[in-house]
Amino acid sequence: MHHRSHLLAAVMALAAGHAAATNIVQNAGFELGTANWEYQHFAIGPSPLWAHTDPGMARLTYCADADCLDTLNDGAYLGQLLPTTPGQFYDLSFWVRSFNGDSRLSVFWDGALLGQQAAPNGPMRKYSFSGLVASANATLLQVHAFNSLNQHMSFDDFNVVQAAVAPEPAAAIPEPGMWTLLLAALAALAALAGSRRRSR
Repeated sequence: MHHRSHLLAAVMALAAGHAAATNIVQNAGFELGTANWEYQHFAIGPSPLWAHTDPGMARLTYCADADCLDTLNDGAYLGQLLPTTPGQFYDLSFWVRSFNGDSRLSVFWDGALLGQQAAPNGPMRKYSFSGLVASANATLLQVHAFNSLNQHMSFDDFNVVQAAVAPEPAAAIPEPGMWTLLLAALAALAALAGSRRRSR
């Protein structure tokens, strides 16, 4: 009976680990065409040349202006509303290829801009973002693209999974009152050390 309970616990732990690694992005590799995606200035469909894994991919069709990257629901973007758990942390990754020109991308999570990054020309590259917290039951993921030649950039294989470990909280900064207590304690220790030296 004892052996059976250990086996059951191991199976449950394995199932929990598998559930935590489930990709919550629908049609993550565009194999179903445009299903589940909101987009602007992208062409979505099969293309072995532009895809990370065949057949689907999303290829930029136009956005060579500086403001392509910095405004939610504007410029060239791919977006999807993801089913999330409030307070849960998630890890995001996706693949990008730039063929020519100056290419850049930006990522919005839950309405906030995470930042912009360059996309060097060459083979597909993986971009990853960790410790993204969800504030509601649905979280908007939106990825924006810019290419100086308008169409030499493609995206594929989006992946969003629950983070295995939540990021560590930043160290707390002591309040002013705490500093006063600390300085007083140090002064008392210094005075005590001085009185001991005098008494010798």
